[in-house]
Amino acid sequence: MNKFIEFCQMVGLHPLVGFGMIAVDAMLFPVDGIGFVVTWPISTAIALVLTVASVLIQKNGMRESWGLALGKGLIIGIITAIPTPLPSTITFIGTGLGLVASLSDGKKSKE
Repeated sequence: MNKFIEFCQMVGLHPLVGFGMIAVDAMLFPVDGIGFVVTWPISTAIALVLTVASVLIQKNGMRESWGLALGKGLIIGIITAIPTPLPSTITFIGTGLGLVASLSDGKKSKE
């Protein structure tokens, strides 16, 4: 069971990051009629700002190293910038794994 918790800590997202990015992704793309050309620059700018916040939350909330927090933040930012809500399933899975890690009290410094 300890290996599973370590895996959840390694790939999981802080619940605030996960649910926040899912909510933003759902709000950015409710209408497909606007088109890719209009929505992509908006979603990219919003994803960039939220990526910085996600990295800081991962670093401090999950007590991760800067490299791991930066990697997770960049992946979530890229997934959010994709102009469809479908990649949110990946974010949802990461959030579930992070929630398991948080609830199991497996938060250890990885520095």
